[in-house]
Formats: sequence, structure tokens, C-alpha cells
Amino acid sequence: MTVVGIISDIHLRHEYHDEIINTLTKIKEVYQSQHEIAHTFVLGDLIQDSNPELDRKHLKQVRSIFDDWVSPVTYLLGNHDIGTLSKEEVASILDQPRFYGTVHIDGYPFVYLDSTEREVADRGIIGTDQRTWLENSLPSEAIVFSHHPLGPFSLDNNVWFHQYPERGHPWDRKETLRILEGNTRATIGGHIHQQSRSDFRDMSHFSVNVVSKETPTKPVSGHFGTLSIGESIDLRWECVLNSN
Repeated sequence: MTVVGIISDIHLRHEYHDEIINTLTKIKEVYQSQHEIAHTFVLGDLIQDSNPELDRKHLKQVRSIFDDWVSPVTYLLGNHDIGTLSKEEVASILDQPRFYGTVHIDGYPFVYLDSTEREVADRGIIGTDQRTWLENSLPSEAIVFSHHPLGPFSLDNNVWFHQYPERGHPWDRKETLRILEGNTRATIGGHIHQQSRSDFRDMSHFSVNVVSKETPTKPVSGHFGTLSIGESIDLRWECVLNSN
């Protein structure tokens, strides 16, 4: 059994800065004491965009935490990460050349996608270039990560997206799922700030709740995920803080 850590939507910001850092430390302690993590995927929105100077500072602080993490780390981009910074600058700060690709862990293929584009704001897009890459490079039985979730999740009661549910998913979700269908075990996303699971097009789909900014009244909530992979797939949703 291979165990992978999943952290989404840290939203490091001036408000609640220390609480967020302390929460990440608690998540690290859980991974160290309760799980043997082979790899960690950070699903984007590492920061809450403010201004370039502060965003650079916060992004460097996030990286410093994961430089001393319990496993190797792969970062995905979220829409807030490129609010004031270019993708090239974010890549330089995080020392990760690009934000889509494939990582093999214990023989299992994990595909990560970049669903962000500044021109479409918080609404996601995979885009023709990545879809072409997927058509040519998608490994069999892949686990696919994206910041904007690819699964069909209800947003009727979602405080952030119920009025504009189209902003909760990539606009080319249908075209992307057509490529993934039949060759993908599961997709996993963040962005919508809720915990969900669904089955669609012969795949399991999960969304992972957030480290912070779950709702306006829960500025720091401490959610994260632990994915166990073998003959079956099990995503365990966890929380280091009182979620009530």
C-alpha cells in the first residue's frame, strides 16, 4: 500500500498568518506520527493574493515549510497563486520548472495538471496544450490531480460558489474527462473548499477540504487528506483543528 499526502488551499495571508503556519506544522506532525507518506501533493492556492511584495514573501514562507517536509513535494497552481505574480516567478520561487506532468511513486502514476489562467480569474481551464499532452502521454490507471476539480460535485450549499457554480470547475472539464475516461482511476481537486466524492465516467472523483478559508466564519480549519493506493483507492479526510 502506498500512502500519499494531499494538502489544498493554504491561503497564507497577513491575517491569520501565524495560525496558518501553526496548522501546517500540526499537519506535518500527523503525517510524521501516524502515516508513512511517500509523496505530498499541494493542490494550489498556497497564498491569498494581495500585492507582489507580500505574495513573494508568503510564497517563500510556504516553500520553506515544505522544504523540510516529511516527503518529496509536488506543487500545483491555484488561481490565487497567480493573482499578482507570473507563473514563471512562482516557478522560480518554488523551484519547480512547470506545473503539469507525471510522477511515478512505487510504480503508480500520478498526473498533475495546471488548471489556472489569469485571464479567466478564479474559473479554471485545462487548455488545448495540456489536453493534447494528456492524449499523448496519459499513463494507464493514473491518479489525476488538479486545483479545480474535475468531478461533478454539487455546489448548491457552497458559500463560495453556489451563486456562480461555473467558477468551481474548469470550463473544459467535459473535454478533459473524455480523455481521462477508461484510463484513469481517480481525479482529486481542491478549490471549492468542501469535502466531496462522486463516481462519474468510470472514475472516482474527490475534492479535498482546505487548510484555511473554509468559509467566512472558519478562517483556519486545518483539513488535509491521506490517500492510500493499492488494489483499491481510499482517500481519508482528516482535520487537525476542531471543525465545528
